[in-house]
Amino acid sequence: MSGHKITESEYEVMQVLWTAERPLELGEIMKRLPESKWARNTVATLLSRLSGKGIASYEKNGKYNMYYAAVTKEDYGADETRSLLGRLYDGSIRNLVASLYSRNALTKEDITSLREMLDPETNDV
Repeated sequence: MSGHKITESEYEVMQVLWTAERPLELGEIMKRLPESKWARNTVATLLSRLSGKGIASYEKNGKYNMYYAAVTKEDYGADETRSLLGRLYDGSIRNLVASLYSRNALTKEDITSLREMLDPETNDV
């Protein structure tokens, strides 16, 4: 993936692209954002930045640019997770889980789910 972090504003625009069934023109993106969120030029700038980072892209359709997600939300999330693990937990999932556990951030249901995912005997059922 691109390895580029996106801002909260860029993420909101990407949410629109990720949920779209087809490439969208700027006006269509504006309609799908919360009412009066940003000016048209602001959204155009965000799309330009996202395209520059390789996370969104566009194709020309007559006089309009049609924007679409260049990476899936899942791929972006996986890349961000790897980045977070590397920065905060020395690349260790174990360190992340230990941190959550020691701060009582994991519910009993979370722990049960983790055990079921990791226990090969329960995965064979």
